[in-house]
Amino acid sequence: MEPSWTEPPVQPSGAQCAQHPTRTARTVCSRCGSYACRQCQRVGEDGLEYCALCVSKLDFLAERSDRFWANLVDTFVLGLPMLAAMVLVLLASSGGSADWAMGLALLIAVGGTLAVSAYQLVLISQSGQSLGKRMRNIRVVRSDGSPVSLGRLLFLRNVIPSAINTACGLFNLVDILFIFQDNRRCLHDMIADTKVVKTHAGPR
Repeated sequence: MEPSWTEPPVQPSGAQCAQHPTRTARTVCSRCGSYACRQCQRVGEDGLEYCALCVSKLDFLAERSDRFWANLVDTFVLGLPMLAAMVLVLLASSGGSADWAMGLALLIAVGGTLAVSAYQLVLISQSGQSLGKRMRNIRVVRSDGSPVSLGRLLFLRNVIPSAINTACGLFNLVDILFIFQDNRRCLHDMIADTKVVKTHAGPR
């Protein structure tokens, strides 16, 4: 969520920090307008100065590299059941007992993939973070910064883009290219009215 910014005083001369009244203020928070000392002073990724309390509440866009690695982790996790099924079939084939292994492998592949997908959706609906996003400290939110509902995640962010890609194989390519816009939103983000942000905005 973009902060509402108003021009702060040029120099908080003689003012005291809102959190540490015994310390002299060095800046004025661009979000709440309170004075901040050296310890509380933060510079956000937008280049503006904030107090320590406000900077942790701001939604700064996730780096493209973080989204890439998070997606890579999620893809790997989703593929684990299929990988396990393939290994089972190969081992059973070498031992001459492939018949029973095929049924079990199919169960592992289908059931495991559905279980992993459901688990990821539950995680994202609760915190906005899949396993990969949690590792990269990023999360999915609505464009206004509010939490994303499970229905929006499931249908608008996943089912509809997948259906479009099935009908038109170029969708995934176009979807990825959209991340190079200034707002770093993929096409599926625009369909679902979502964006991916950093979980915490710390000091520089």
